[in-house]
Amino acid sequence: MIDPHVHLRDGELQHKETIRHGLFVAERIGIAGVFDMPNTSPPLLRREHILRRLDCADRAESPVFYGIYCGITSDPEQISEAVACTREFDQVVGLKLFAGKSTGDLSIPDTASQSIVFQTLAEEKYSGVLAIHCENESDFIPELWDPEKPITHTQARPPIAEINSIKNMIGLADKAGFIGILHVCHISLPESVEVLEKAREHVSFRLTCGVTPHHILLYDMMMKENDGLLLKINPPLRSKEDRDTLCQMLLNERIDWIETDHAPHRISEKLEPPYASGIPGFPIIPRLLKRLRDKGATPTLLERITHQNICDVYGITIPNRPINDVETFDEYEVNAYKNI
Repeated sequence: MIDPHVHLRDGELQHKETIRHGLFVAERIGIAGVFDMPNTSPPLLRREHILRRLDCADRAESPVFYGIYCGITSDPEQISEAVACTREFDQVVGLKLFAGKSTGDLSIPDTASQSIVFQTLAEEKYSGVLAIHCENESDFIPELWDPEKPITHTQARPPIAEINSIKNMIGLADKAGFIGILHVCHISLPESVEVLEKAREHVSFRLTCGVTPHHILLYDMMMKENDGLLLKINPPLRSKEDRDTLCQMLLNERIDWIETDHAPHRISEKLEPPYASGIPGFPIIPRLLKRLRDKGATPTLLERITHQNICDVYGITIPNRPINDVETFDEYEVNAYKNI
């Protein structure tokens, strides 16, 4: 399996996780490669940041392929440098745009700045992957958020925020003449998949999407249980019906692949201010694959949605490795993140 969406922290966030630890856990599970996101501290925006990050990964001496996204801002000069990094370094697998705020300060929430991003990428003739966190901040209702009632997080970041953001990103990309691959990260709604399917009929660039284990295993009402804050993620958990439909869409290959959005925090950061969003995704993988097999997923299908589709889109070759059986993983699953 390749996990094309992880947050291995490190830098100023070593208390959450280090690259060495993340790659160690990935190796133990059987993951063949990971693609790390740029909303680190400091963020990964410049060539010098990329070099430091790759050096850190090299020193981990892991057999797991370590890929990285370069973050982008609305500064054309910075975007051009980011594009240059994708052409210089094989391990820089793509660019990342946060259309809505999540962890870190890389969000570009306004339409004018988002337009600059797509215009610059079109001028640079960028043909690689642009991964986007699609949530429209203007659709957020922050006054609904109450940490005493964790489920209110799902109401403060409603479904329409994701749907509208996806539509906006497709429209801006199309208008600018974007020629790359627009990838929508961590789809949380069946309607989002349908928007992408309809858009593929008229846009000239490629559209892909991924789904996380937590969006097809968990659902919003679980946040009403004890420690519901531990399930606070962006985009939020959705209804049980949405979860089940997304799972079937994945089995029907209407979703391109699985991506964990692995994002560890200390428990104190989850249960107390700042009430961080994100959960460790690596330990969920064996359970997810077992669930998909139980629902009829064939080895060939699992190969496509965990490995081959990713290699094809990113134009990369990473030898596959077998995922460790869930029955032998339970003890390690408990111990790997016991302090997080």
